[in-house]
Amino acid sequence: MILLIDAGNTRVKIAWLAAGTSRPCTPPLTLDHAELPGLAARLDFIPARILGSNVAGHAVRDTLERACHDAWGLPVRWHDTRDGHDLLLNGYRQPAQLGIDRWLGLLGLLRHVRGEPAWQAGAPCILASFGTATTVDTLAWQAQPDGTRRAAFIGGLILPGAALMARSLSQGTAGLPLARGEPADFPADTDTAIASGIAAAQAGALLRQWRLAADAYPGTSPLLFVSGGDWPRVQGELQSALSRACPGGAAPLPHWLDSPVLDGLASLAAPELQAGPAPRAQDGGLNRIDGNRG
Repeated sequence: MILLIDAGNTRVKIAWLAAGTSRPCTPPLTLDHAELPGLAARLDFIPARILGSNVAGHAVRDTLERACHDAWGLPVRWHDTRDGHDLLLNGYRQPAQLGIDRWLGLLGLLRHVRGEPAWQAGAPCILASFGTATTVDTLAWQAQPDGTRRAAFIGGLILPGAALMARSLSQGTAGLPLARGEPADFPADTDTAIASGIAAAQAGALLRQWRLAADAYPGTSPLLFVSGGDWPRVQGELQSALSRACPGGAAPLPHWLDSPVLDGLASLAAPELQAGPAPRAQDGGLNRIDGNRG
């Protein structure tokens, strides 16, 4: 059994990959940082290997390493953005600056879309993660000099998450509340105005990237995938915005991914399950990307 650890800013998600399987268990075990010393007591198996991703800082990393060593005598193999380039091209100008959570999330997204006909036909894919920060990242096919094509991360956005936006308004102003209302088209009170503004900003960022991807790859409808705890705060606003942007019932349906980072770790745990022959680029079926859009 391979233990997979996604240490995030607020919580830590834990999953495991059994021998002979290609996907981690679902749903993952979720722990607050204060619960990490008791990790081993929450599991009924002894792992053979431990793979991890950490964006929560040194203290959380040290706690997890100590818990795993004390329980099983095993080190944690912490991954970074140098890993997985045989699976996905990194289009960042300085690849090492890309956060490991974003990178692993994109590797996880690739696991989900590799068999999708629209993806194989050339449609780009967008992953929006609504957490402490919101990230909106795009995958697309990129033509290679030898005539093949490879999946590539072509760039993305980072903005404050919905909860962070709400706290910044509450803490940074004298009279605004910590908004907990529901979005409305024409808000008539302050709480609703804040909630609506936050949802509009989050949905607008994703709609912007969807339109840009559609323009960059004419004739395709970019596939949308979403994750993160603040997705419910954005869902209704985004679906309304997509419906207005795509009249006639052609609006894309966002697909929920429970744990794309853990899926990405699973890709690195068993890369042979992901690797395969790269489809050959065909004239008229692929838009080549020159340069970096990130």
